[in-house]
Amino acid sequence: MSRYLLPCLLLLTAAAGFAQDDEAAYREAMARCEEAKGKGDFATMAAALREALKHGPGDEYAWRSLSWALGHLGQWQDSLALARENVARHGETGWSLEQLAEAQIGASDYAGARATLERISSLPPEAIGTAQGAIDGTRQRLLDLTGQRRYRLRWQVDLGQGGPGQPAARLLMPRFHDPRQDFEFTVHNAVTYRPVSEGPRDFIDVVQKPGEPFTIEATVTIRGFALGHAALEALTSTAVPEALKPCLGPFRHGEVFDPASPLCSRIAAFSRSLTPARTVQNLLNWMRDNMKYADTQNATLDAILAGGQGVCHHYCSTFTALCRAAGVPARVAHGIVLGAEGEFRDNAGSHGWASVYLDPVGWVPVEPLDAGSLALFGRSNYLLTDYANETPEDNHFAYTSIQGFKCDGEVLALEPQP
Repeated sequence: MSRYLLPCLLLLTAAAGFAQDDEAAYREAMARCEEAKGKGDFATMAAALREALKHGPGDEYAWRSLSWALGHLGQWQDSLALARENVARHGETGWSLEQLAEAQIGASDYAGARATLERISSLPPEAIGTAQGAIDGTRQRLLDLTGQRRYRLRWQVDLGQGGPGQPAARLLMPRFHDPRQDFEFTVHNAVTYRPVSEGPRDFIDVVQKPGEPFTIEATVTIRGFALGHAALEALTSTAVPEALKPCLGPFRHGEVFDPASPLCSRIAAFSRSLTPARTVQNLLNWMRDNMKYADTQNATLDAILAGGQGVCHHYCSTFTALCRAAGVPARVAHGIVLGAEGEFRDNAGSHGWASVYLDPVGWVPVEPLDAGSLALFGRSNYLLTDYANETPEDNHFAYTSIQGFKCDGEVLALEPQP
């Protein structure tokens, strides 16, 4: 054997060994990725994918999955960069462009996402492959975030009012006009009714026919809201208008919620960041990691925080208190979650969420049950009745609300906002 051939053979054998080791490490990392994906553990999933890509160039699925995982972690810049790199490496396919559109939504580039989805429409069927369901879902997600829903709704209501000669009964209604919704209605089978607006609330005063319920029929438009990650990162002001200083103190939500209570203060202290938006996001992350949705008998703020569970009533009031303790004005929002499509009957979707004040944008809606909602709220099926707690004694539960009555309805359209 040539004295030159043996070293060459040894080098080739070593290279083959390294290739086999790399392939095994790649497969092992991808297996960890799939396990983490099944658990919804996006941090572990992203770490496994990065490890896999150290041992090989990766296929379209690996690059797309890393972009997807980082998007779920709120790392929208890296998610977008990886989605673009995936398209550059593997071409325009249904899957690569679908993830690019998702990453653009995460980066609040809604026009870019629409353009990418249009590009998908020009692909041949073989390039779209099995991605059609995901593509449809991304189209729907973009419309949910940035579009508007129009509804027709109907309630049958009995307030127990005694009829003519008796004082009218008052019912808290959905906001007639709000930046996010328009509510037009008529009342049938009542002796009289009168719309009344007082501060942040709209009502009707009703005189019923003795022993008979009345009917409310309404047409509603609810607009989605998605501020976006890029816009949030640009908000550096910590200014709080003097008129909103009461939204930093104690409030009544059934019980008194005092942001100065010990456990609330401690959580808020380690959640504070350089900007109010980052502080709010930290608190949403804390709620995600330390609270679970389950009923509880705990009613006070520190008991709810210590117990680590609650339903929307507990989530929205606790989150509002945490924001106030961290120096961010916040208030509780009340309303009804409506069906998102088609017709529905006996809807009993009474719900509570929140809004926070971020200068100079103003009040921004937040869903404490969803850590991603500060940037991408959407929720064009959340019908608002009122905001509460702008003064210490203001208590939503002092009123009889339309939230207590079931409604029938149908979605007339889900469409882009004009």
